[in-house]
Amino acid sequence: MSNFQFIVGAVRRSWGEKNKDPLVRYVRALASSYRFMRDRAVRDEVVRIILDTTGSSEEIARQTLSLYFDPERGVVPKQGEIDVKGLNEVIKVMAEAGELKPPLPAVERFIDLQFLKAAGLQ
Repeated sequence: MSNFQFIVGAVRRSWGEKNKDPLVRYVRALASSYRFMRDRAVRDEVVRIILDTTGSSEEIARQTLSLYFDPERGVVPKQGEIDVKGLNEVIKVMAEAGELKPPLPAVERFIDLQFLKAAGLQ
């Protein structure tokens, strides 16, 4: 499976409409954090953050980063974008697992790109 949306942030549309400005600021900050953790120039700092927040060993932290990013596996968004094909795969897997019953919902039912677009990300 080449596309699979592993990570996603979600809010109710009504909440997003009422809180658009802080939501767009959050999306920009999240995008910045994704870009930071991908930056090889700060890999040692990212490892230290992982150690401080998880209690993991340095070896495990480096192996995890390598697994996700060397080569790119598409597990972590580049900057918070939504992989529409990947989310569609999630819907199919949920159906295979019996979590969703046919007819399967269209992926567009779950996506509102206005906040990512407002943040300049999609």
